[in-house]
Amino acid sequence: MECEIKLALDSASVNQIKKIPLLRAQDGARPEQREHVDRYFDSADFTLWQHGFALRVRSEGTRHVQTLKGGGTVVAGLHRRVELEEEVSAEEPDRAVFARQLREALPALAKQLGKHDLALEPVFVNKVKRTAWVLALADDLKVECALDTGELQRGERTLPVRELELEMQEGDPARLYDLARQVHEAVPVRIENVSKAERGYAMAGAVAPRAVKATPVTLRRKASMGEALAGILRNCLEQMQANEQGVLAGEVESLHQMRVGLRRLRAAMAMVKDLVQLPAPLADDVEWLAGELGDARNWDVFIESLLPGLPVPDEHKPALARVEVAAREEAERHRARVRSAVGSARYTSLMLGLGAWIAGQGWQQEGQPAPELAQKVGKTAPGLVRHAAARVRKRARGIDLQHPDTLHKVRIAAKKERYAREFFAALSHGKKEVRRHDMLTGMQDELGLLNDSVVARELVGQLRERVPQELALLGFIEGVLAARAFEALPRAGKHVRRKLRARAAF
Repeated sequence: MECEIKLALDSASVNQIKKIPLLRAQDGARPEQREHVDRYFDSADFTLWQHGFALRVRSEGTRHVQTLKGGGTVVAGLHRRVELEEEVSAEEPDRAVFARQLREALPALAKQLGKHDLALEPVFVNKVKRTAWVLALADDLKVECALDTGELQRGERTLPVRELELEMQEGDPARLYDLARQVHEAVPVRIENVSKAERGYAMAGAVAPRAVKATPVTLRRKASMGEALAGILRNCLEQMQANEQGVLAGEVESLHQMRVGLRRLRAAMAMVKDLVQLPAPLADDVEWLAGELGDARNWDVFIESLLPGLPVPDEHKPALARVEVAAREEAERHRARVRSAVGSARYTSLMLGLGAWIAGQGWQQEGQPAPELAQKVGKTAPGLVRHAAARVRKRARGIDLQHPDTLHKVRIAAKKERYAREFFAALSHGKKEVRRHDMLTGMQDELGLLNDSVVARELVGQLRERVPQELALLGFIEGVLAARAFEALPRAGKHVRRKLRARAAF
């Protein structure tokens, strides 16, 4: 299983990386320089890629190595993948070797194909000059460094390749994060969650940025609560980073899903706040990113959900169009801020910091860990869920329709309980739990609509400065939103009293 962190460089950083004392080879050893050509192959409909794998033949001089690579995970830049390789005699794939690799890595696909060969054809070429050396660090940590410069080619199209790979050979993979953070402090880099294969397949039209929703959290019943927490936080981080490319490409839904991933991470930390706290610098950066994502998402909801449904008379439609233009400009300004944030050194530091803290279970190094973290997750989890449900009941008892913010507190508490149940869903699948989860989801949606109206009124206030000539229409919109909130309040309050006060089973 390959275990490495990839760091993307700009053209100026390539030469600077070579001068960092931290990355100098020990004992005067000279880095090894090689040039290789990787040829990637797949079927015309990209069958291998659709199953999460890539087939390449790497040529160095007269030597050719065929590799089937894929599967695994990427968390905060740490890649763990299956990698099956075997020397072959030519630049083209060896069919017999490929059949063996396919049976081992993708037995279901191999069985489906049976005796039929998968018709392979070239997809793209990766031409790279690699400078490689080994670092022997403290605590028996041995890391291979590889600096790749070159380009990806498909027909006449090319893309530059500038990457530093840090691959664990011996030692704790969590220590790779510490090394990557030190590199980032010396020369600003970006975490590269996208492989060369994915970039090449994107050139071929097989990959496009898309929104990625949360996947179920996998938990072992015999795992400790600390191990389970690490798995939950990794899952949240995976969702965030899976949406990076979409966010950078301006995809609205990708931004939403990155925000969901961050909200889930914050909810997980709130769930265990009596047991574990994020280090203050990481907590500050998490809140910074939450603010950037939240502002942009609020404008997207305003444009997509609220403006289209307004009962504006026909004679005011031109004014509404001007308001919508101003709102879209404001939304794009905030999306640009998010793109800048995700491409910033601060974001890279946050991802590497979270990755290191999670992988190394940093709470173990922070004084005396809470004893609950060493207990089996099945013993600790029910108490955490019950505590979240009790908080919902407390908030529900405190609602006051004269103060709508009390309903907002109920919504936040309900959301945290729902996330807690989802984190531990692998431990319990009873009908009561499912009904409670569904009820929380429905209630969260209803209270969310009410909250959207409140937020929208704040955004309308900001638009007064952008389109002061449309104050009459903006006043009308505020009135509509206020009326909707006034009508929704009693209904929401009734549902909260009837449903959320009920006791909940785990």
